[in-house]
This record gives sequence, structure tokens and C-alpha cells, in this order.
Amino acid sequence: MDPQFLAEAGWDEDRQTLVIKPGHTLLAWAPCVNSQCEAGATLLSGLCHSCQKSWNRSKLSMEDFLVSQAAEKKQPRQRCSVPGCARMWASSVAKLCGPHRSRFRKLGLPQEEFFAHPSVKPMPPLGSCGVVACLRERELTTSPYCQAHMTKWKRLVRDGEPEAADEARWVRTEAPAPSYPGEVPLLGLAPLVVAQVLFALQERIGHEIKVPPHILRSAVNWIRRQELTSLMSLPEDIGPDRKNTAALNTRLLRDHVVHALLDPEVERRKPDRWDARAWGHRGVLDFTCISQGWLREAVMMWTVDELPRHHGKSATRFLQAHINSAGRLSTSLRAHREDRGDVVTAVARADIENFLGRLSFQVSRQDDDMTENLRWNTCRMLRKVLNGTRALGATRSGGPMAGVSEDFALRAVDIPKEDKRKKPRDLPPGVMRQVCGYLDVLETMSSREVRVAIDLMIDTGRRPDEICTLEWDCLVTDSTGKFELIWTNIKCKRLGLRLPIVQATADLIRAQQQRVRERFPDTPTAKLALLPAPIRNPRGTKSIAMGTVGDRHVDWVAAMPPLLLEDGKTEFDRSKVVMYAYRHSYAQRHADAGVPIDQLRKLMDHDLLESTRRYYRITEERTRKAVDAVARFHFDRHGNRIWREAKQLLDSEHVRQNLEAVAVPFGRCSEPSNVQAGGGDCPIRFRCAGCDHFSTDVSYLPELETYLSSLLQTRERIAAMTTADEWAKAEAMPSHEEIRRVRRLVANVKDTLAGLAPDEQDQVHEAMVTIRKSRAVMLGMPSVRQPLPDVRPERP
Repeated sequence: MDPQFLAEAGWDEDRQTLVIKPGHTLLAWAPCVNSQCEAGATLLSGLCHSCQKSWNRSKLSMEDFLVSQAAEKKQPRQRCSVPGCARMWASSVAKLCGPHRSRFRKLGLPQEEFFAHPSVKPMPPLGSCGVVACLRERELTTSPYCQAHMTKWKRLVRDGEPEAADEARWVRTEAPAPSYPGEVPLLGLAPLVVAQVLFALQERIGHEIKVPPHILRSAVNWIRRQELTSLMSLPEDIGPDRKNTAALNTRLLRDHVVHALLDPEVERRKPDRWDARAWGHRGVLDFTCISQGWLREAVMMWTVDELPRHHGKSATRFLQAHINSAGRLSTSLRAHREDRGDVVTAVARADIENFLGRLSFQVSRQDDDMTENLRWNTCRMLRKVLNGTRALGATRSGGPMAGVSEDFALRAVDIPKEDKRKKPRDLPPGVMRQVCGYLDVLETMSSREVRVAIDLMIDTGRRPDEICTLEWDCLVTDSTGKFELIWTNIKCKRLGLRLPIVQATADLIRAQQQRVRERFPDTPTAKLALLPAPIRNPRGTKSIAMGTVGDRHVDWVAAMPPLLLEDGKTEFDRSKVVMYAYRHSYAQRHADAGVPIDQLRKLMDHDLLESTRRYYRITEERTRKAVDAVARFHFDRHGNRIWREAKQLLDSEHVRQNLEAVAVPFGRCSEPSNVQAGGGDCPIRFRCAGCDHFSTDVSYLPELETYLSSLLQTRERIAAMTTADEWAKAEAMPSHEEIRRVRRLVANVKDTLAGLAPDEQDQVHEAMVTIRKSRAVMLGMPSVRQPLPDVRPERP
């Protein structure tokens, strides 16, 4: 326990009571705005419940009510007016305790003479209320309780309530009578529970969670009624009533105690469920799906070895998926073996084959619990687990799998082939433009922080949790003055990564920084979050929860009008508009624009190149469709059209084209020696218009036009030179014949396109754009990357 925290919380060790002063940032309570009331404000009006009722009855404005008689309250009970009397007064009029009030009435003297009368002597205190947790004093010699508890006990007895059947238990468990609003008595709790409550309260305050006294008081009263000897003995099932907030708050307190006592060595000895927080993760790892003891112990051994190697919020879910794959093997063993798989030395290769057949059967009957992709993942993960357990020595003597057959394993050939035809998860550029056009609506429906979070996901392609946890000072500039985003790869635990961003994204971040700085002026910027949580965050150090952003995003997408594809007619499936789709769209935009795979891998911070390659695989599929679309529009060097059948090229045709030809500046070359050299050994120095091995298609029209313009400009520039020899000028001068050939080729391509129907022209132009995006390198000329598609037209 931190002594400073105990002092701030007003802990009174002798009275076992927290006396919280008003104005504390997190132990928050405020007095009623009615100056004549000593209760705490519980409503937005700033009044307590009693004053709120009086205000409602008065039908006055707040200002008039506070100065009216309607706001008057009974004076708080004080000590008897007789000098030295230790008892509380029984009447606010006479201000005398019960015995003194009776004697005052009997003597009939004025109050000054009454105080001086020899028979009037101060009364000794009657002691504390008989209810263990109550701090009030007794008022009558005939009752062991204070006035409030005496009244309540009489009512319980009169009404025959169950509590009246056991007065001793009622005395132990009854809540104290309300007194000071910030007072939280812990009397009546077991000493261990007192320590646990104080520690849990300290932890919650340390996490900057507000704990108002009335919330803490209700939880303490509930604990007292349950007569718990430790918060660890709190029952898991608190009943069907989810509105039992006192029990729910008690469970929150217990979680802090559990977390503090977690030990990996203790946790790993549990036979069924592990709390992943012992290893710094969240959630629970459940092994109950594995019934065979030897298999469960082996999987636990593998899990313990894997836990320190994983980071991020999904680590527990990732490991649980591997455990579940072993659970499916366990289910198969129970179903196909007479011994239900409990004898480790009896299992063999046949059991693996039965397991694989069971998965195939479930897929074939289209079982909701098993899909083709889940089957592939299950086999892949189970192979990893079984191989890992062997590597850790589980099959050695004394290990949980000692004596297991060597062929009880999944081989590489047992893993089904992954479906390479997965549908892309990125959003088409046209759909992205529509989504970005509704961002103002998102801010109206949620908050500025949610809007900025989605903006940054679209602009940077970072994962949702990486955006939500950005720090306030995440914007820096490089040596050239260009902006970079400082971010953390939470999944792989890589800190301080830098991502180049555009000016518009930097402006968005700077505006958000200013907004946060104005909202939390007293918090150091090094501790501020860029996207602070809207609640339970008094200093702005807690980041907005990814779940909060996700929920608002779902509502926003549901409220959008239909999202249409480029044709303006087909409606896009809005269920695909999820936050992670922005990351896929970011990567796909760069892959389509011809960013080299190694550079895109760095941008995405992928560990495996295969993760990056899938975006290029989708690009190849799109490019192939575009190549099929322009297959009818090929030309030779004279500009004569090379006719092809209007059908998709076969796989062999695509392969043949790649083997028998090589890319050159304005088309393709089939000259054998140049193809052999990869396009770098042209005998005529890329004078393609004069070679029969050259062919081109409509997608090269912009390059041809640019080349023609370059030839004309070069000719004029050389003709105007006076400092070069004639032979040098003659060698460098583009020939009239080359210019004529290129001009004729450009004219023929344009004429062919002009003769198409408008719809067909649109299809060909779209295919041209796709093919040109994939053309990142052109031999013989400097490469120029294709510009990224503009999905944010609303920005200047």
C-alpha cells in the first residue's frame, strides 16, 4: 500500500473508515449546491435527491429556489446543550438530549436557570450503535442501536422480514446509517478483505478510473452482507440480475487483487483454465476441450513455451486457436477409439487419418462448424503444436507423450492446400471515395476522436489498435522537412517505427494535437494520448478504446446510403467495410501503383514476405483480366492491327508471351538475342519502330505519344545547337523516317480506339489504366511509379 494514497483517500486506521474530502479528481464527489444541505450531489443539477424533490415541488428557478424557504433543511444533530453532556440532542428546538429534555419539562425553568440547577448534570455517552459497521451513537438506554437502526429494526420485526429472524447476523451485516457523504466505513469486514479493498481501490485510482464514494460504499455493503472472508472467495455466478451493480463492482475490485497475486508458475499448474494476465496478456486460455490427460499436458507444455513469444491484444486468441485444434483431435480420438484416446501408447497413424477424414467429412456436408479455410488452419496449427511438443521433449521418457508412436504426427502432405483464390479484402477506389465522403456524418454520430481515428486508418494503413494508441507527440519531420508518423507495431512489439505521411495527414494530426492540448492543459505532452478516451480519463493519458471506435464505425456504415461500384449500378456489400479493410486498401493501392514489394513490406512492417506478396497476387489477377481485355488491340511496328480472337487468353498463352518476348520501352520485343539478355541487348539501340520483332498494344499509347514529342523536341534542339560538330549532330539527330513511323503508329492506335462504341472505349481505357499501374519498370528508360489513386477527393 502507498501511504500517500491512503492519506489522499482519508484512511482512518482507528475507525477503519475512509473519509474522502470533496474535490478529489478520481474519488469524486461534490457537495449539494444547496448551502443549507450537507448531503452530496448525485444529480446533474448539482442537488442531492432530497433537494431535487424540493426544487421540483417549488416550481422555482434554481437561483430563486436556493434562496427560498423551500431550500431550508433540518439542522444536523449535535451534542446536547447542557455543558459537558456527551449525548446527542433529541430535539432541534430544545437542543437537549432525551433525559435532559424530560427534566427540563419537569422543572419548568428558563434554560439559563435549568443549566445552573444542581440536579442537572452531564450525561455519559451511551456508546456506539450495536450495528458493527455503524459509527453513530446510541440515543436511548432501552435500545442498543442508534435512532436510524432502531427504527429499521422495529420495522423489520413488525413486518416479519426474514432478516428479523437472526438479529446477530443482522447486526454483523447491516449497512451503516448514512452520515458524511464522503465517508466509507469498512467496519464489519474481515481484516484481509479490508486490505484487499484498499489495495484494489489504489489500483483503480492508479489506472485513473473514477470511483465515487457512493459506488464504493455500495460494494462494501454488499461484501459485508455476503460475510466474505476474502475477495478471492467471491462466487463466479452472482445471479441472473445483471443490474446488481454492487456485486459487479465488487468483482472489479477482486480482479485487481487476482491480477496482483498472479504467478505464471502457479497458473501453469492449474488443470483446465489459465489466466493469461500472468504472462502479460489478456483473457483466459481454456484447455477443457482436450479430454485426454497426456494430450492436454503436452499442449500446456507447448503453450507455456509460446506465451512469451507473442505480443498484442490478439495473442491469447491466437494461442487459443491452436489449443482448439488439439481439441478437435481430442474429439476425434474419443469418437474413433474404444479407449477414448486415454492410452498414449496406443495411438498411431490411423488415428491421424481418422482425424483428417473427419475434417473432410465435416467440410463436405457444409457443416457450419467446419469450413475449408478452418480445416486448413486446423491442420496447419495442429501440426505446429505436435511438432513443437516433440521438440520440447514431450515424447521422451518421463514426458506426457512418452511411448507415443513416431507416426502420430501430421506430415506436410497432410495439410490441405491453401485456397489461393481468396477474395480481396480491400475496398475499390470508387467505394473508398464514397466512404470518405461520409466522414463528416461519422463525426456527427460519434465524436471528433472517432472521426480522426478512421481518417488515420485510411491515410496510413495502420491497424486499428495501433491508431487508437498513438501518443500525442507522434508527428515528427525527417532531415528534409517531410512529415513522418511515429507508431508502434503492437502485434510484433516494435516501438518507435516511422511512416512517411502526406501534408493533409500531418495537418489532421496537428489539429488534433491542438484540440487535446486545449482540453488537458495541465498534463505533460509526453503523457498525453493523441486520441484520449472520452470517459474515465481526467488527465487525458488513456487512449480511446478500439472497441469504442469499432462500435461507432459499425453504426456509421449501417447508416450510409447504398455504396455503388464504378458502373454506378451495382451495389457494394457494405458488410465488407470494416476497419481492417482500410489497411488492405492502403496496401493494395501501393501494390497497384507499382511500389516494389520490398518497399511495401517495409511500409506495412510485415515479418513475412508472403504477407506482402498476396497484394501483388491480386494485382496480377487484375492485370491478367486487363490483358485479356486489350488482347484484340495489338499492333505491329507499321501500326497494322494484329488480330486476336475476342476471348480470354489461355494460361499457356500467358506463359508463352512471357517466355518468347520481353518488355521494351513502348511494347514487347521477340528478337531472340534481346529476349535472352532480358531486354538489355538490342542490336539497333531500341529503334523499335524499325524492327519486325516489335509489337505494341493500346496500353502503351501514352508512352508512344511522349516518345514522339521527345523526338520532335530533340530534333529542334539539336538543329539549333552551334557548339557541336556536324558529325555528332548527325549521329544524335532523330531520323525523319523514325518520326514518321512513330507518328503513323500513334495515329493508327488512336483511330482504332475512336472506332469503338462508347461502352467498349470505357472498358479498354479501364484495362489500360490497370495494365499501366502494374508496369513499374521499363527497360531502356527511367522508371516512374504510377501515382496513387485519389480516394480523398474532399481534401484540397
